[in-house]
Amino acid sequence: MKDQLPRQTYRLLMDKAPICCVDVLFFNKEKTKTLLFKRTNEPVKGVYFTIGGRLLKKEKIIDCAIRQTYQETGIRVPKNKLALGGVGEDIHKNSVFAGVSYHAVDIFYGCILNGKEKIKLDHQHSDYQWFSVKDKKIHPFVRNRIAGLLGKL
Repeated sequence: MKDQLPRQTYRLLMDKAPICCVDVLFFNKEKTKTLLFKRTNEPVKGVYFTIGGRLLKKEKIIDCAIRQTYQETGIRVPKNKLALGGVGEDIHKNSVFAGVSYHAVDIFYGCILNGKEKIKLDHQHSDYQWFSVKDKKIHPFVRNRIAGLLGKL
């Protein structure tokens, strides 16, 4: 992957400053359900959450959304199928690095799936599941993104 930071450099960056991330949420055609992915690492390990990750240097935001979608799910999404939802902020007490908290500014997109996609999970996820967009058990950060997207899809 281009612009892959050495682990120690990424740890230092995460310890000293917020990182910019791009996330993608998937919805069924009726926009009544969202597809979430069970995380295998911190933050929010074991929680069904959005896919996404760090924006790389010189990478366009929409290209990051497309890259992250493919890397984490195996789904190829064309640019014209992504709707910009907005900007959010994730702050967690922990991260993938012991003793380092997580702070990210997240630009998020939404996409309607046709239901025929073959999902191929990466090492960061152990499962995926459809949830009602009204499900109160969905993580609050994800619920905020859902609210930001439903009127834009």
